[in-house]
Amino acid sequence: MTRNMKKFNILFLSTLLIFAACQDGYIDDINPVDAGNDENAPAITIGYPSSAVVLIPFTDESTDIDFEFEVRDDIEITSIAIALNGQPLESYQGFLDFRRVKTSFKSENLALGNYKFEVNATDASGKTTTKVHEFEISNIYAAKYPGEIFYMPFEGNVYMDLLGEITAAKIGSPSFGAGKAGRAYAGATDSYLTVPTAGLVGSEFSGSFWYKINASTTHAGLVTVSPPDPSNNKRSSGFRLFREPGASGNQRIKLNVGNGTADVWFDGGTAADISATADWVHIAFTIAPDRCALYINGKVVKDGSFTGVSWADCDAISIASGAPNFTGWNHKSDLSLIDELRFFDKALTAEEVNTIFEDN
Repeated sequence: MTRNMKKFNILFLSTLLIFAACQDGYIDDINPVDAGNDENAPAITIGYPSSAVVLIPFTDESTDIDFEFEVRDDIEITSIAIALNGQPLESYQGFLDFRRVKTSFKSENLALGNYKFEVNATDASGKTTTKVHEFEISNIYAAKYPGEIFYMPFEGNVYMDLLGEITAAKIGSPSFGAGKAGRAYAGATDSYLTVPTAGLVGSEFSGSFWYKINASTTHAGLVTVSPPDPSNNKRSSGFRLFREPGASGNQRIKLNVGNGTADVWFDGGTAADISATADWVHIAFTIAPDRCALYINGKVVKDGSFTGVSWADCDAISIASGAPNFTGWNHKSDLSLIDELRFFDKALTAEEVNTIFEDN
């Protein structure tokens, strides 16, 4: 038997076996299934925006928005239409998955103001559902966390607190760099910022910021408040958050707080060390009438009892330096990057500190 004849016989036998299987019921017939009654109207979910306010940088006057939405139906979606402030944006028909449609639409250059986004969906039986979400596009920052009274994001290349609309005094020639989010403060030699303590300090106080170290200087002030003194080292009032050499070439973050007659140290030892080549780390500190704490990346590295802070003769908060009043141990300008700087009029809890860390 030739090779071609063998191939023909194999093919012929295979065809017979398939035919027999179909005849004997080994393969089920494909039968249509009744979809049932169309009982429910389409269900609509608007995924974005979901909040009442879409906040954009205070330097911006408009933004793009990707409207995200989902439509579901028990039988079949036949059409979807979306509109913004009553003006049609887009309509959709002929769905590959006719029971669930999840998509988005981008609107560009939406100016500051109030908007109403509307989704209208119709199913095969003619039932219609409309879902509306009203929102505002704003560049006016509102406090994000309980007790937040000061927020300096360094966006738009300005040193401005967006809550109190305070513009910091600039000493020397600091600049801006790539931040944890957007832009950041970039330190320079003999450079720092100051803002008045008035309206910001009290019996409770906390600070929070992101920090990318430049360890070319081994000593630096991060955020400091000190009274004037001929030796630039009076520590009986205010506070001093600073860094100096730690273990194994690391840098150690320390907090010192004055109670009116003396100063108290909150030094976490190696737990408060960060690598001299570290990427962004989150630093926070809290001052309460009976306790102070220092946090790195959402975890407490040192806390302890305290008898209450004194702000005697302290009229300015220095950002990125110990200067002008805390330079006795060479804690001068910090050349590092600082971003998302916040002050609070309360002692943040450990949970609140961790929330801020996780949010960013």
